Amino acid sequence: MWQLWLTGLIGIWLVVSPWVYSFSSNSGAMWNSVIFGIIVLILAVWAGAARKNNNP
Repeated sequence: MWQLWLTGLIGIWLVVSPWVYSFSSNSGAMWNSVIFGIIVLILAVWAGAARKNNNP
């Protein structure tokens, strides 16, 4: 279960990293990081929900 939390944190980090590392002025890199961060976060939540539903 800790892997899902770590994956979720990585997704959040990808979303905020353009502003933390000041590369938000490079729109291509910024959007790449934000979009993939959102995808990783959604997949982590989805995997957590699937795992929770499979455990009695």
